[in-house]
Amino acid sequence: MADLLLLTLLFYFIQLPLPIIVGRINGVPGSYYTSSRDDIIKLPVLSSRLIRAHNNFKESLFIFIPLSLLSIITNIDVVTAATLWLAARITYVFLYSIGANKMRTFFWIVSIICLIDMGIRLFKHAL
Repeated sequence: MADLLLLTLLFYFIQLPLPIIVGRINGVPGSYYTSSRDDIIKLPVLSSRLIRAHNNFKESLFIFIPLSLLSIITNIDVVTAATLWLAARITYVFLYSIGANKMRTFFWIVSIICLIDMGIRLFKHAL
């Protein structure tokens, strides 16, 4: 389970600079990213999508990380759900970036079901 947590953090850090890289390729000045960003500029569509996908990933991390840590502490097996969650989240980012909204939503729902499954398994053990 610890390896899945590390892979999740690796994915987080891989995903973090993607909007900046895409923006720079599409002509967004580097000074924009090092400024306070008081001036609003139009970012490339792909950059905006990657930012939104990353924000959604961060929101999901606040549930995934505590559940993962609790599973390690209590020695409850949630590896299958956690692996599927990570795969769904990676797929979600790709689908979000290409604008495949219905498929993206399907993978988001899969990731939520995985989190619920992890929570139920931990809750059952606590009773």
